[in-house]
Amino acid sequence: MKHIAAAALLLLLAGGNATAEPEQAVAAIHELPLQPVVHSSETMLVSNCGQFVYLAHPPCRAVSVNQAATELLLALGLERRMVGTAYLDAAVRPDLLPAYQQVPVLAAKAPGRESLLAEEPDFVYATFSGMFSDASLGSRPMLHELGIPTYVSPVFCPGRKEPLTLEELLGEILDIGGIFKAQGRADALVADIRQRVARTAAKLKERGQPPVRAFLFDMDDRSPYTAGRLGPQQLLLTLAGAENIFSDIEARMANVSWEAVLERDPELIVIVDSLWSTAAHKLDLLQSNPALHQLRAVRTGRLVTMPFPDLMPGIRFGESVEKLAAAFHPEAQTAPTEAAP
Repeated sequence: MKHIAAAALLLLLAGGNATAEPEQAVAAIHELPLQPVVHSSETMLVSNCGQFVYLAHPPCRAVSVNQAATELLLALGLERRMVGTAYLDAAVRPDLLPAYQQVPVLAAKAPGRESLLAEEPDFVYATFSGMFSDASLGSRPMLHELGIPTYVSPVFCPGRKEPLTLEELLGEILDIGGIFKAQGRADALVADIRQRVARTAAKLKERGQPPVRAFLFDMDDRSPYTAGRLGPQQLLLTLAGAENIFSDIEARMANVSWEAVLERDPELIVIVDSLWSTAAHKLDLLQSNPALHQLRAVRTGRLVTMPFPDLMPGIRFGESVEKLAAAFHPEAQTAPTEAAP
């Protein structure tokens, strides 16, 4: 009976649940069965950022570092298999807060190697590869030598040369679902994101409006930090109906000059809100600086604020595409669409 219910739920998510709120989708995903941990000689081999990760069994003492990694584990219902978490960029999603409160917080930022090892983890999962350094968690090879498998978001593997694709981004969710034997829940999360992206694409196509020329303002007053062509922000902007004015930069993120921003004169500015660089500060800069106030986006008030976690890979991605598309092309959000057959 459980398998029948799981299949029905997957069909619902894949076919007609794109209008559901993210909280409802995650709640429904938790109804899917989660395979118990079985300690056996069966070994799983996962290729991640050029390294092979060996797992003898699904992790039951996992540690997550960075918000996207933490929220994915929680959305998969794995809080009881976590012995620690660290480094939030903002509050966790409200629907995940009860689960988050069951997991010990090891550090406000990245825990040191000693603090990590004290928890005796059997899996360490971080969004950013920089977390695995001698100054932080320790290197991945060192942890692997100690018998602790690790995983880094493929989005942030070192040395990326090609733009990120939606399939790569969703592949991380499927990888983690496979590692924890939570494939059904991972499939449901992926189906929900795909449906949100597809619905947005259909609305934009129906209206036929050209992409809005957008500038993503992350941080730094003197030399603004913005999205290049290789990261999740570029993919997010594109799927939401925007043209990144710095898509010619061969990097995930890069510093540019205000002169270059003024020359390219974006129609809309996405302002990133983070603990280390608030949206309020950046809004004040744009509106009070005489030169920057001449930007078309500032003069017309086309300034969109997005929390930093909403611009990262993970469970928020589909919802973020919808939010940005609504801000970029509000006329498309009210356009009538044909009902699915």
